[in-house]
Amino acid sequence: MRRAIRGMPHYRKDTPLQTQQTTSPARERLIRTLAALLLAVSLCLPSLSGCAGGESVANGGNTTSSQQVSAGNAAAKLSDIPEYSGALCIDINDGQPGFSADDAARGSFMDFSELDFEGRCGTAFALIGPETVSNAERGDISQVHPSGWVQHRYSFVDHEMLYNRSHLIAHQLCGEDANERNLITGTRTMNAVGMTYYEELVGDYVRRTNNHVLYRVTPLFAANDLVVRGVQMEAESVEDGGRAICFNVFVYNVEPGVKIDYVTGDNWESDEVPAVKTKGEATTTRGAGADAALSQSAPSKREAGASGTSGSSTSSNAAGGNEAQAAPSGSSDTKTSGDSSSSANTAEQQTYILNKRSHKFHRPECDSVQSMSPSNKEEFTGLRQTLIDEGYTPCRSCNP
Repeated sequence: MRRAIRGMPHYRKDTPLQTQQTTSPARERLIRTLAALLLAVSLCLPSLSGCAGGESVANGGNTTSSQQVSAGNAAAKLSDIPEYSGALCIDINDGQPGFSADDAARGSFMDFSELDFEGRCGTAFALIGPETVSNAERGDISQVHPSGWVQHRYSFVDHEMLYNRSHLIAHQLCGEDANERNLITGTRTMNAVGMTYYEELVGDYVRRTNNHVLYRVTPLFAANDLVVRGVQMEAESVEDGGRAICFNVFVYNVEPGVKIDYVTGDNWESDEVPAVKTKGEATTTRGAGADAALSQSAPSKREAGASGTSGSSTSSNAAGGNEAQAAPSGSSDTKTSGDSSSSANTAEQQTYILNKRSHKFHRPECDSVQSMSPSNKEEFTGLRQTLIDEGYTPCRSCNP
């Protein structure tokens, strides 16, 4: 006769497994009571939060909500997006955004989707206005590692690092810093050349007119990809019904000369990805009467001589097609400052010692520099933020 293992019940072969486990009546009542309490609490949570599906936090007087944000009535589908062939930005829905009358009637809002089960961002949606735009220096975002963040250096990429921590809603438009629900893994070209063009259009318009713009950015992932194939960007000026600002575009997340495995984020040099032939200037960005609307407004800070964003070489004209040579504002993981001038940036330049192996940077007098292998050591003179943009992290000992 087969004996039961000590400490384990002896089951008959002809008895279904789920019917063999017994529970005392008292224990069963306790389990049912706890289950009922958990169900009651879960049903009450949405009403307690005051925001369907998520938490709300204060952000400079504005309300930012965490939820699953709708991509709108003109949401793009990857199946309808052609393969990248040199046009970095293309129109979606003939350039017409998918906002509703209810969107404009909401008043001030800023919504960010919860990260999904893969840790990926969803749609971000906000009403951009003078109360949301930021001229403050952007905070540190180096601690955020968006989904698919596999950083590599290429000598032919602007600033050499392939990926930027790309804001869905640019810092200059909303003041958000290290918000993981607002940061995706974007190529330098998508971020600095593609997205910045549209961010500058919106930011300059708001600063000129003190008007408002409905603004929505949706990252498009395929299946289980960790890196976005691109972003859909929609905007419409509110007070003039979209005459000054009106666009619905898709910006490809590509880097010429680099092949990306969008499932994992890994990447390698390849001739298969062609150079950018057309940029944001080839898309529809404004409605009828836009020039008249803008000519009646005051000049922007950028036109008045202020840079608008620290480290940005993309002014209104530069964003219109000239590739950024310095770190742009807004979506990139570069600091921004509304009133910093180029001379101020030059004054901030310092000399650092880089460890090319560990990707840390140090003060020249740091003790770690003395023990560093000469083959890993490199001297750099420039901005601290430039090193962070390139994937370096500051030494915790000398805190450069």
